[in-house]
Amino acid sequence: MPRLFLLAAVLAATTAIAAPDNPPVPLPKPPQADRTPAAGPPVPAEKPKEKQAPAAPEPEKEKETAAPAEPPPPPPPPVETEDRAAFEACTAELKSLGAAFRTLPRIDDGNGCGIDKPVAMTRLSAEVAIEPEVTARCETLLQLAHMTRDLIEPAARLGLPDMGRLKAVHQASGYVCRKRNGAETGKISEHARGNAVDISALEFEKGPVPMKIAASEAPDLAAAFQRTLNAAACLYFTTVLSPGSDDAHRDHMHLDVMKRTGGYRYCR
Repeated sequence: MPRLFLLAAVLAATTAIAAPDNPPVPLPKPPQADRTPAAGPPVPAEKPKEKQAPAAPEPEKEKETAAPAEPPPPPPPPVETEDRAAFEACTAELKSLGAAFRTLPRIDDGNGCGIDKPVAMTRLSAEVAIEPEVTARCETLLQLAHMTRDLIEPAARLGLPDMGRLKAVHQASGYVCRKRNGAETGKISEHARGNAVDISALEFEKGPVPMKIAASEAPDLAAAFQRTLNAAACLYFTTVLSPGSDDAHRDHMHLDVMKRTGGYRYCR
């Protein structure tokens, strides 16, 4: 027992000597893997995304439609059938005037062009030729023959007394399949129906007299003669386009027998 008390006293004294004045500070524990890291500065929470209104649907594009096609032009009328009795009366009258002509087979060139009973003429009377030979309807040539006998010859004796006797009428166009004024489009010409003839000049014993523009103020007899033809031709033909009436008729006279409502005539 005394030994045990002595050992305890020695141990107590030893502990009292070794203990420092300040007790040791425990070291911080190393961070554990599962510990939450130190929080940084507070991060503001994300604003909730605003709900956007649904985009308005794009207006439907107007469907592109092709321009309506132009309606096709009406088909040209067929070649007009001529009355046989009227035709025979016409040719009989031509013979009585001393005209030289021959009848031809029916012409049908399509597109409305043609003559049911065409006539090819070389002389308007025993005294006056038509050059070159012209093909047209009998009615067209009969009116020209009458106008030559009743108007051109007596007017020339007064207006062109120094030119001598009328020998020939020069024609620039009879039957020809084409549009008016030779255009690509438009109405068919009366030439294409055999209803028209163009006069370019008159041939006298002393030479030719061309169809030309006659100013209204021109004082000479030649101009008076041309103006007389321009006006009086409308007594025989339903259409008269005198020289200078438009750009297409500057050097010839157009004559035709086109039928119009009420007997209307177009002369200029």
